[in-house]
Amino acid sequence: MTTTAEQTGTRQDAAPAAPAAPRWHEHLPSIATLLGLAVVWEIAGHTLDYAYLPPLSDVFVRLWELVLDGTIPRELGASLTALAVGMLIAVVAGVLIGLLMGAFPLVRYTLDVYVDAVMVAPVVAFVPLFILLFGLGFQTRVATVVLFAICPIIVNTAAGVRSVDRNLVTMARSFQATPAQTFWQVQLPMAWGHVQAGLRLGVARGVDGVITGEVLIAVVGLGGLITRFGDAFSMDRLYAVVFVIVALVVLSTRLVDLAGRLLVRGRHER
Repeated sequence: MTTTAEQTGTRQDAAPAAPAAPRWHEHLPSIATLLGLAVVWEIAGHTLDYAYLPPLSDVFVRLWELVLDGTIPRELGASLTALAVGMLIAVVAGVLIGLLMGAFPLVRYTLDVYVDAVMVAPVVAFVPLFILLFGLGFQTRVATVVLFAICPIIVNTAAGVRSVDRNLVTMARSFQATPAQTFWQVQLPMAWGHVQAGLRLGVARGVDGVITGEVLIAVVGLGGLITRFGDAFSMDRLYAVVFVIVALVVLSTRLVDLAGRLLVRGRHER
């Protein structure tokens, strides 16, 4: 009896914990590489007579000026609005379609060819169709975000559902778990790694979509600044906007990772 109790206690103590956040020293190589590239850029900008390669310090000066005069906050707000609405639609629809494709073979066989076609097709080719349907406005930018972002979410969610151990599902049902309980307590937690990967890809592609839409459809938002400064050959301001876009992608994917860690941690605490 004692041995059994000790073994039980050992198994309980060994239960998997929520994944810990990366330690700061794990980022030292990437930080060192980034600083090295910054130094090389600054030196090259001062020593090489290239109009398209201004010194990095000039780029940051222009970035600060664009922030102070309200250009970056105003256009960033316009881009974030379209991105948020488009990602909300893409996440809800993508996860739902992915769950259905993963759980029901008939749905997967019906929709798989269309999802694959959109995945491999140049999404920019659909922009003229969106312009005809929605005009040159907010709806077209949102539609572009949705089309860019939804397919990775669908594919990864479906793959996650199909990867769930069927024995665990059968065990849950043998304990009289309802389909809803089986889904929330077994299938979704086990598929979450795939879903989170799809969300990270979807967010990154969503930013790509909103910038593409703004460049091709309406001269507004960060994409509008890219067009304006590129046409004026103002390379320092152009690079400043590019830095903001890169920061937006990194921050968005980090927020998805943070949400995933909080979800897993909350589930283990329960």
